[in-house]
Amino acid sequence: MSQSAPVLDRRSVFVSLVLVTFMVLVTGGMAVYVLSDPGIEPAYRLVAAAMHIEKNYHRQVDWDRLVIAARRAITGRLDRYTDYVTSSAFSRMEEHESGAYGGIGVTVIADERGLLIVSVRENGPSDEAGLLTGDIIVTADSCDFATMSLSEASAVLRGEEGTTVALIVYRPADRNTLNVTVVRRRISFVHVPYAGFTPDSVVYIRLLDFDSGAADDVRAAVDSLMGDTTRNARGLILDLRGNPGGLLIEACQTADLFLGEHQFVVGTEGRSRWNAGEYFATGEDLAAGLPMAVIVDRGSASSAEIVAGALQQAGRAALVGDTTFGKGLVQAYIRFLDGDGLRLTVSRYYLAGPVYLNDFDSTLSDVGHGLVPDFYLESVRGRSFPRALENSLLLQRFAGECQDEIIDRTGEDGMAELWSAEVAAFAAREGFTYKTPRTELIAGMVEFAVSDSASDDVNATLAGLLATSQREDERQFYIHRDYIFSRLKETAFQRKYSTNRAYREVIVRENPAVALAVDIVFGR
Repeated sequence: MSQSAPVLDRRSVFVSLVLVTFMVLVTGGMAVYVLSDPGIEPAYRLVAAAMHIEKNYHRQVDWDRLVIAARRAITGRLDRYTDYVTSSAFSRMEEHESGAYGGIGVTVIADERGLLIVSVRENGPSDEAGLLTGDIIVTADSCDFATMSLSEASAVLRGEEGTTVALIVYRPADRNTLNVTVVRRRISFVHVPYAGFTPDSVVYIRLLDFDSGAADDVRAAVDSLMGDTTRNARGLILDLRGNPGGLLIEACQTADLFLGEHQFVVGTEGRSRWNAGEYFATGEDLAAGLPMAVIVDRGSASSAEIVAGALQQAGRAALVGDTTFGKGLVQAYIRFLDGDGLRLTVSRYYLAGPVYLNDFDSTLSDVGHGLVPDFYLESVRGRSFPRALENSLLLQRFAGECQDEIIDRTGEDGMAELWSAEVAAFAAREGFTYKTPRTELIAGMVEFAVSDSASDDVNATLAGLLATSQREDERQFYIHRDYIFSRLKETAFQRKYSTNRAYREVIVRENPAVALAVDIVFGR
């Protein structure tokens, strides 16, 4: 969903506008007519200000810096999705559109010591070099990742195919530091990390995004599984949880895979007729009408909502999970000659009905209403405590240290309670504390009561409430014991074996949303 248009470079913008203004002024009466146009008058004021600055400011003006600041200020007054895009960011987007990049084949997140590896691409450069999930990349080619942003550090790991990068890697599991040299290769983006059958012979497909090639990967997965003569597919589940969206065309092509010819997918409307249109399915349902469920949550946005909404509105699939994010706006990319550009909201989309996720004035309401699932299931991971636990990376570090024992004892009874207690003890040693907003509020009241010389009865009552709330905070490890154990198993299986096996052995078998989707497919 990208567009481009030639635009003058930074300095030329001002020079050209000055010349145009001068030519208009010397034409006499025509100037009065042109400057009365409400669309021209604000630009004229900007040009006039620039001319005075250039002529009268006490020192030389850095127009490059000012123009960049002006562009960012303008986009900052629009909606949250419109943004100024640097040339380096455009380069990364072009990689996404190509469907591949030159790199070492790892997925990383920020860590105070560097980059924490959360997954290693099977048979990729890092896998062959012996890197593991849970390892921390401290430096690459002498660049200290602890002092760099995630995007900056990730850019260092990427490079041309065949080039090498020297890594210093810390392995928390055995507290060793390794020196590893990895040869970069062309890495294709993974849109579908897993596609397979549930124990009940329901096809399950996990789709992470809608970047270039996503629809083709879904098609390949459906063709492969539906054509498996050893299994009789009895339904289909498309998992779009946490899917942030991507390209509009990929969403349309993905929905098209499961709809009959001429069924409505999505429409778009904008100020320009070039940004308005309607999309209809063009082929046959690859799943041949098998019962279908789509799993969504609050992280399902944009193109993910188009696919989920199109299938729901057509009566093709039931939505399972939590209400979606609510992004009904469409962006296009406009690139300038200097390499920078804009990510600009150009239209909003609507589903059959018509159903809009965003109100008409998106500048006032740039977060829409979201799709309401047919079968609601709260996402445990979205709760305050699991979110804090995930952000702390404690589960990843603990699973890295105890992966073999976690895997070996998976089938034993009472493991959820045991491992949640072990994680709680580990969290205490690591200095992790969790406070609910309730506890923080009561603690503030206690401090206020003391400073205000409240009565002994008030102080005692508040102290009792605080102690009760703190005990409830400490019970969060026990309350979320099933979630903690499931995440430990996922991480341990992924680290020791592969992402594929983690899905097959843990997620598809035990995840509550997948279990509910299977029940819905079977009409239970």
